Amino acid sequence: MRTAIVFWGGAAAMQVHVGVDGTVDRAAAPPLNAAAPPVGSDHMVSLSPRMQTLSTLQKRATELMQLQLSPEAKSVIVDVLLPVVDQEIVPAIAKEFATAQGELKSLMDALEAGTTKAVASKTTAVARDVTLVGNQEAWHELLEAYEKCEAQKDDSCEDRKQQCADKRAAAEAKCAAADAAANIDFTKICLPETCNLKTNPTCGSQTVQQETDGWLADVRAKMEAFQQLETECREMTDDATASCTDADTHCAADHCAGERTAYQQKKDEAIASEGPALLAKCEFGRAAQAKCADLTAVHDLIAKIKATNRQDALSEPDRIAEFAAVQRLICLLKALHDEGDLSAEATTVCAGKTPYPHTFDFFDQKIADLTTVNSIACTETKFTFSGYEWTTGAKTADFAKAQVSHAFTADPASEPFVACGAGAGVSTSAGGTQAPCEAAAAGQGGWQLVRHVGPGNSWHPATDQLTGSAVYGTPSGPTSSEAWSVKFDLGEVTEFLFSTGDCQKWLVAEKSAVMGFYADAPRQIESSSLSATPYTAKWYRRQGASEDPWISITDHHPAIGAGDILYGGANFGSTHASAVLPIHDGANVYIRRL
Repeated sequence: MRTAIVFWGGAAAMQVHVGVDGTVDRAAAPPLNAAAPPVGSDHMVSLSPRMQTLSTLQKRATELMQLQLSPEAKSVIVDVLLPVVDQEIVPAIAKEFATAQGELKSLMDALEAGTTKAVASKTTAVARDVTLVGNQEAWHELLEAYEKCEAQKDDSCEDRKQQCADKRAAAEAKCAAADAAANIDFTKICLPETCNLKTNPTCGSQTVQQETDGWLADVRAKMEAFQQLETECREMTDDATASCTDADTHCAADHCAGERTAYQQKKDEAIASEGPALLAKCEFGRAAQAKCADLTAVHDLIAKIKATNRQDALSEPDRIAEFAAVQRLICLLKALHDEGDLSAEATTVCAGKTPYPHTFDFFDQKIADLTTVNSIACTETKFTFSGYEWTTGAKTADFAKAQVSHAFTADPASEPFVACGAGAGVSTSAGGTQAPCEAAAAGQGGWQLVRHVGPGNSWHPATDQLTGSAVYGTPSGPTSSEAWSVKFDLGEVTEFLFSTGDCQKWLVAEKSAVMGFYADAPRQIESSSLSATPYTAKWYRRQGASEDPWISITDHHPAIGAGDILYGGANFGSTHASAVLPIHDGANVYIRRL
């Protein structure tokens, strides 16, 4: 783009072309009766509005030259042209530079804040997904142990039942043998029908005695055998009965109750962690979409600022050209005023006047830093959290673990991840779970704000363990940058509401759940940004620990890195504070009375 600064007048008429690059060309002017290019002509259609204004001023200067710098002409230069250029156009250029730079800086600040939030949200999503996958894996292992126990129990039961059957059959066989041995065949002893003592003085008594003795011996032997069999029958029957009773008792007993309870508890934990994990993924996805929208806005604005011949105040090349033209015009007007003519020397001096004084910061390095892989580059088509996903079921054969990444959509008009469709993972309004915090922040629902800490890197200064005695600061609402606390009567309190300043994270708990002394113990949560139904989380409120209680949406230890801590005291810092307070506008404590 070149700017023609034309001065006509008398015999010394000339046309001076002042280029943006600083060159000055002199040529013979058109005849005195020739018209200057009109302001709205095609010659000016590609110029910025201010360059068109400068062209108009140049036309006015030309008219002055035709007056051969009468006192009136000099007065116009001093009182009209120079003030317009020097006091209006030059400051306007500087102001527009500052406005454009400020607008870009505001977008950069939003991009930086959005990046911080997205990165923190991803950290939370990864932590919760790791917790979910860990719970599912533990569920699988404990279910496997339970199934193994049940299988061992079944095998043992079958062994005992078989042992019972074997002993019962052996006892029955023994008893049958005893029954058979109980029967004695009394064989008839052969004796003569008559006996003549004369001819047979013993009458065969010796033979009879022998047979009788043999029979008695046989009876005694059979009797002893029967008694032995009967004893064995009774003993084996008793043993079989005891064995069968033991089998019945063993088979009926719940030998795997411990294993079943353990796996069911872990199953419940795994199922309970599914919602928070999905919620965190969706919140991260939406934060990433917002960050990428901020990045697009930054790039769009930079493109406008770098463009030329725009019809607005954004273009930096336009400003540079305008500034160069303005400075040369001022110089030439002054030379014209002082010398009454534009000499070659004057035009040469004016061609090298005042370089552009501003350097526009396009934040190239900062943009690069905010678009690394670790900072969300906005070129991602998928994200990995824990890196794994479990298929679960009623038995271990249904379980399967696979590597997984989640396809990401940067367009905020769509859900960031498929699983976030139909309102899944929304914590704001779909399920009404945001209402208690929003109502409390609006002074509704019977809630009173009694304690606040701003978005810094340390928790509440209070050391009263939430008994209501700490008083400091000036009460200034739920989003104040300063910490403050007012006195309250703990005896009148029925419930506490703990929340972040932006109400993205909150929980409601009864006073009895908050008070008392405990360490890493499950405490009842009535509702929270994770669940509309009651559940428990492990908290701390130790006697003599001034930073207690530690109140969190989930169990204390995983909540630290996940940014789920909602209360801590004694100015405690570390990740306990930095993972949540700077990202979510601080934190608040509300109470509700009887």
